[in-house]
Amino acid sequence: MRPALLALTLALVSSSSWAEVAPEIAEAQRAQMEKLRAEVAGQIQLQAYDLLDELVYGWIRQPVFELETPVVLADVTVPVGFGSGLAALIENHFAELVVKNPRTRLTLAHCPQCTAVVVHSGAKGTIVSRGVDQPEALAAAGALSGARHAIFLDFEAEGSALVLRARITSLEPALPIIHARTLTTSTSSPALLRSGDHLKSAAEARKEYLDALQGRGLITVPVRVSVRSYAQPPDSGTVAAMPFIWLQAGAEVALTQARAWTGTFSVGVTWMPQLHTGFMGQARISRLLTGSIASLTQPNLYVFLGGSVMSIHGQGARVFQNEVLNLEDVLSDIPSLLVEPHATFAAFPIGLELRVGNRIAASVFLESAPALNDAPSIGTHLNLLDILKFHTVGAEVAFCF
Repeated sequence: MRPALLALTLALVSSSSWAEVAPEIAEAQRAQMEKLRAEVAGQIQLQAYDLLDELVYGWIRQPVFELETPVVLADVTVPVGFGSGLAALIENHFAELVVKNPRTRLTLAHCPQCTAVVVHSGAKGTIVSRGVDQPEALAAAGALSGARHAIFLDFEAEGSALVLRARITSLEPALPIIHARTLTTSTSSPALLRSGDHLKSAAEARKEYLDALQGRGLITVPVRVSVRSYAQPPDSGTVAAMPFIWLQAGAEVALTQARAWTGTFSVGVTWMPQLHTGFMGQARISRLLTGSIASLTQPNLYVFLGGSVMSIHGQGARVFQNEVLNLEDVLSDIPSLLVEPHATFAAFPIGLELRVGNRIAASVFLESAPALNDAPSIGTHLNLLDILKFHTVGAEVAFCF
């Protein structure tokens, strides 16, 4: 909907003759119109803010004055139907921009008489108007407070565009214009990714965004802490495997600049005093699920599939061997404890990883180890048609450098 038509619609909605214009409109329709009105007002406000940002950014690059100069914000006009609310928001935002950007060399000056009604009598008659429209009366009254210039901000809806006409005039009888600039949403490029005290052009904002993307690099170093919990054995009398805690580190390579595909190789270690020591080598590939490009500001969800080789040494490795192991056997078979057991097997994890800011990640996964299908001490969390059995449920926390 065009701003001019929207302004007319909002004026109709806010008029006191609503009941006379359309008394048959239901309450639900009226509520819907009020919702639309609030939405459009918000969009117009954002467009007005963008135009003000562009105006002040232009003054930073090419200041109007050579020295710091006090000026008076004489008038702010907005499209018909938006009332004083939008004008107040614009005035506040403009004041904030000028205060935070001293390089404009403008200083807002307080002049109550400039916007107040002033009565001026002379030989030619009596004039009643705003003080800013009578510079000679202000000068005679000594009410300029050092400010000799005034700023006028006029917002208008023209077709599908919002137009800002900014003028700086001298407070003289003729009100001569010393600077004028017109901006419109149909031709200006709002500089996104900027704050009020760090205004920049759209090209500069885009360059910073691309630098941020490229600055991440194609290689990161993830450090992961993972916990693997093995399923309980089907026989309740068999000793079950305890959870294994692994510390992993390696290299992650982004296969595309968008980081939609990544590949990781890492090595890991686990250790439990007097029970076991283990080593692992793992490779996996990840695919982004939440879009085609990894976001810098929103969490990114990946699905990954990998392969691992684990080697466990010590008494804790006995649960991975193909022998029935119960507590009585462990206590009675003392001589066999002098020989260090070990087990080496392959495992294939599949899971989901949620990464925040490309620096912190958390993941959950299922892991299948075909060599453990016959291990009496290892059960199955998930069995897919006796073809694919998942023996492990795991969770990871990762920090990327």
